[in-house]
Amino acid sequence: MLAAVLLTAGTLAAAEYSTYIGDANAYHITRAIADSTGNTYIAGSRALASQSSEIFVMKLDGTGKIVLFATLSGKGTDAPSDLALDPAGNIYVAGATSSPNFPIHNAFQSTPGPGFLAKFSPDASQVLYSTYFPAAVTALAVDSAGNAYITGSTSSPTFPVTAGLPAGPATQGVFEAASGAFLTKISAAGDRIVYSALLVGHGKNCGGGSTCFLSQRNTIGVAVAVDSSGAAYIAGNTDTYDLPTTAGALLITGTGAFVANVNAAGTALSYLTYIGPTYYPFVPFTNPANTAHAIAVDAGGDAFIAGSTFDPLFPATKGAYQTTYDGSASPQPYPSPPPDAFVVKLNPSGTGVVWGTYIGGNDVDVANSVALDPSGNVWVAGTTASADFPNSQGWSQGGDFLVELNSTGSALPYAARYPNDTAAQSVSVDGAGLVHVAGPSGLVSTIAPAQTPVSRIFGIANAAAGPATGRVVPGEIVAIYGPHIGPATPGAAAVQVSIGGVNAPVIYASDSQINAIIPFGVPGPLTSVGTSSLLASPSLAAVHVVSKGVTGPDFPAAVSAAEPEVFRNPDGYAAALNQDGTLNSSSNPAQDGSVVAVWLTGVGFESPLYGEEGQVIATAQDLHCCEVTATSFALAQGDAVEVLYGGTSPGLIGGVFQMNFRLPLLPCSQNGGCQVFFSGEPYLEFTVQAGGQTSLPFRIYVTQ
Repeated sequence: MLAAVLLTAGTLAAAEYSTYIGDANAYHITRAIADSTGNTYIAGSRALASQSSEIFVMKLDGTGKIVLFATLSGKGTDAPSDLALDPAGNIYVAGATSSPNFPIHNAFQSTPGPGFLAKFSPDASQVLYSTYFPAAVTALAVDSAGNAYITGSTSSPTFPVTAGLPAGPATQGVFEAASGAFLTKISAAGDRIVYSALLVGHGKNCGGGSTCFLSQRNTIGVAVAVDSSGAAYIAGNTDTYDLPTTAGALLITGTGAFVANVNAAGTALSYLTYIGPTYYPFVPFTNPANTAHAIAVDAGGDAFIAGSTFDPLFPATKGAYQTTYDGSASPQPYPSPPPDAFVVKLNPSGTGVVWGTYIGGNDVDVANSVALDPSGNVWVAGTTASADFPNSQGWSQGGDFLVELNSTGSALPYAARYPNDTAAQSVSVDGAGLVHVAGPSGLVSTIAPAQTPVSRIFGIANAAAGPATGRVVPGEIVAIYGPHIGPATPGAAAVQVSIGGVNAPVIYASDSQINAIIPFGVPGPLTSVGTSSLLASPSLAAVHVVSKGVTGPDFPAAVSAAEPEVFRNPDGYAAALNQDGTLNSSSNPAQDGSVVAVWLTGVGFESPLYGEEGQVIATAQDLHCCEVTATSFALAQGDAVEVLYGGTSPGLIGGVFQMNFRLPLLPCSQNGGCQVFFSGEPYLEFTVQAGGQTSLPFRIYVTQ
């Protein structure tokens, strides 16, 4: 199960580094955790050519070098949801599998099931056990003895439960189906269930006097933790108001986020409480105002829950960092108001809030991950769309955030925004206080919060759209992000960029962003060897920046054949021209059936017309580069759209492609008086396909 080292990241002062862990296949990180000595462990899934995926486990040393890589998979889709370490260094992963031949070993369940749990030796050379589980697992924790605690959701009426704990049951049926959140403890050998609980609610409010008679009741565990005594905690979410809460709990009736604690013996609930009471009913939905995403527990048994809320009655405490909801509360059930992130600290008995705070601005803010540092401060990673989100240590205006709450929840000693998809997926803190963060698309970084960030590349994105990753395409215009990687005053001439030893034309440079063109001569694209756990070491292209006379550390980039994305306006819609040559906009939509033009990059199509990178193209040549697919519900989804031209764009630099395509006729457009749009809005949505890859959806304003 041990694979060759794939790549390394440059060594930086203060133990800070940023790296990309991917290769020719797309990687998705679900969890990154630090050990006490500063190593980073990562779990996630890697896409395969067969459109399936496999589980990977990876360890980075303190410089970002990969020192361990292992995979586990069957012939279906296998994806971990969480990762844990025990004191001996054994590695645990759990998640979901569709493989009928998942590689089981010393299993307590050998029949295929939607969930799995696996335990690797510290060097990942052995699978100590691997077992199916009767439900997909969403979160995992491990105690000092190596017992595993898992949670998720099940609707099976035969899900295993043990005496003394809530036993549901979950129900399946036409008149009422109810899923439950499970908390199950698995022995250190992986051969048996030590205990198992199932938390199910049946009462649901949908408003208007409705009892939601035929609608599903949903309860799920989303995060789990265990304290030093062996007591287990889960955070979850429900649309029911009658979970089996305990006497004296903080809130015995509510909806949405909840927290439960099972005693160390596994014989009873110590507490179960809701976090907040507010919901916005909209038949058949309850729309709870509080949603939990993560949990951490300190040595004293205090539970720290993080998530998102638009609840004006959320239990924020006097003196907390932010005591009031900053969004615009709405009395209407739909759409729901934009949430703030939140963190709440519950006392060990679950009877009260030690402190609770909102964290957010006037738009959508969500906490995804929470961790405690050695001083008892609370670190939270998540996403924000608020222009006024706190950013005192930030060098970016991106949509990811990392904040530190002090131990009393009264201040943010650290608050920073990062580029999209670079830091919001997972946060962990090592014994020295170094913060380890990961984005979902393969980026991993360490951050020393007490000092000015060291200049380095933090991630690379297609300049038109898309997440920050470490994947590039020859000819693609990219945005390179990083703290202080360019001049304080924007100016392309002050910066040099090379990729794979080839100079890359720079077209824009500022303190935190450089836009450059990936050279056509860069080595690649990369390929991996089959689906084996052992990979050939791919020839990654090292990217480095020279700015202000200083050469930054190399950043590893995987070269892809294509990653097409369409250029957008600030409103998120495609930068498009209507058939009459005017700009497409909400006030100037295109007529259905007419032709529109859009521009894209990352197509990966090389032409002798390009000449040197950055050269302006003088001649139009239809290269038949791309296809367009409709994704709007107003149309037949998946239908191909007529493309009239896909090639060079005269007057623009090589690497920018123009695509002209005909908008479909909207339903009923020939019958008069009938107007159908995606989600009731005046637009249609499409994707572009090039080189076997598909873009993110993009929108065109359309009318009949």
